Amino acid sequence: MKKFARIIVPLVAITSMLLASCTTSTPTVASVEPAAPECGAVELAYWNPFTGPDGPFMGEMVDAFNASHPDIKVTMNSMGEYYTQLSTAAAADTLPGVAIVHADQVPTQAFRNVLRPMDALVTEMGISGSDYPDAVWAAGEVAGNRYSIPLDIHPMTAFYNADLLKAAGFEKAPTTKEEFDAIATAVTSGDNKGFDITGGFPVQQIFQQMLFQFGGTEFNADGTQATWNSDAGVQALQWMKDVQAKYSDPNLEVDAELNAFKAGTVGMVWNGIWQTSNVTGTGVEFEGHAVAVPQIGPNMAVWAGSHQLTLPAHKTVDACKDKAAAIFIKYMVENSVTWAKAGQIPASKSVRASDAFKAIEPQASIAPSVDFAIFPPSIPGITDAYGPLGEAVGSVMNGTATDIKAALDDAASRANEILAQNKDTYGDAPKAP
Repeated sequence: MKKFARIIVPLVAITSMLLASCTTSTPTVASVEPAAPECGAVELAYWNPFTGPDGPFMGEMVDAFNASHPDIKVTMNSMGEYYTQLSTAAAADTLPGVAIVHADQVPTQAFRNVLRPMDALVTEMGISGSDYPDAVWAAGEVAGNRYSIPLDIHPMTAFYNADLLKAAGFEKAPTTKEEFDAIATAVTSGDNKGFDITGGFPVQQIFQQMLFQFGGTEFNADGTQATWNSDAGVQALQWMKDVQAKYSDPNLEVDAELNAFKAGTVGMVWNGIWQTSNVTGTGVEFEGHAVAVPQIGPNMAVWAGSHQLTLPAHKTVDACKDKAAAIFIKYMVENSVTWAKAGQIPASKSVRASDAFKAIEPQASIAPSVDFAIFPPSIPGITDAYGPLGEAVGSVMNGTATDIKAALDDAASRANEILAQNKDTYGDAPKAP
């Protein structure tokens, strides 16, 4: 329990201050103003989608919180079909007190009235955007209100077979286009491939990353038009097609590149940081490592996702539970070093600057890349607009489409129709249920 000592002391003080006086009310936005009578013990339900190997790490954090906050009892529920569960609970007014929501889902869930603003509680917690990379903080703001607090950032990561690189005369993974090409060329020999790239997931995310590296954007400033069919988009997808032809097995299905890498015949692959335990350490029979992706284009950029802590909507808001939720959220952020051990990068700059986090590898070495993380615009239904893009990138990489510009043009046209439909469906701001 010593690793929590520096955090627990101020949080216990905050607990006493916030829980000293609460009441149940029905405001549009939760109030954090003191009121009588005293709350006493508060029970708080916490939902998340962590049904995999990361779940026990989150459970450890919840247990530590409960042990250090005797007046708050948090019950964690990790579930599959997560967003269906949230929608069903919203309709029945049985949502939990706190929930994890992916960054690209925050605006959609806010407009669907699954989530509610938390501006006042964020102020009360003393949490500020200055402690986060701008992009991940912006992901939690919807229609001028704050709906979430970033817990982590999970970036695209470069994995490499150090044995193959050493055999080819290289001691380190590439950080530039020139180094990438030199290593991939040297390793590609016989049955070995220098860089395998799939035609399935995460090929769309790799394209998004490369689009920004070549100076492009996915959408215009107000999110009404897709812009990935720019010169930068063509450059990005052409680069991907070229490295596939030079260094990769062709027409790889989802996970085929990971399987080939694990077999020891591939020098480098890119995938999410969540694959670290699968393709490094005891997950492989060679010296496998995980590092930040290299800068190929003129600008550094890395695709990333983020788990964000939110306040679900309720017809009747319990101010005591909201105050308990504020204490819990602040604790989870400040103690996210434990969560880093599950393979995530803490979103908080101050946590990433701590000695405790710097001792965790490879997360500490990958962490600097999150300052260049990209996220979708905070617009409801935005994930729907990516559907045509994924189809276009996949068709080019799998060889069923040969005209890159035409494929991106068609995807942008179809995405623009979806964006227009979403605008009609959701409107300009979330409406009260």
